Amino acid sequence: MWDSQTVQTRTKIASQGRRAVRAPVQARARFREPGFNPFDVELYDLSSTGFRMVTFARPAIGKNIWVSLPGLQPLEAVIRRADGNNYGCEFTHPLHPSVAAHLQVKLR
Repeated sequence: MWDSQTVQTRTKIASQGRRAVRAPVQARARFREPGFNPFDVELYDLSSTGFRMVTFARPAIGKNIWVSLPGLQPLEAVIRRADGNNYGCEFTHPLHPSVAAHLQVKLR
């Protein structure tokens, strides 16, 4: 059963045309570009299809990266948006919705 906040979030997402439930999170993850050493980034949003991270690195839009979320093996993603130090990333292979939901709760 969903609580009222979940219903409001899902309604907002549906009205925005999103493909997956995006939830605010606060967590550290490991980020790596091909040919570089990994380093910590801050995650602020997470869905089954992607995430938003903040980093001082300057990955290019369209660049493939790898991110290690807590408890998961490194996942490939593509940089889709950049706004200052905020980067919107799309997973190459989306997370299973139940895995995404578990992480969204765990990483609040």
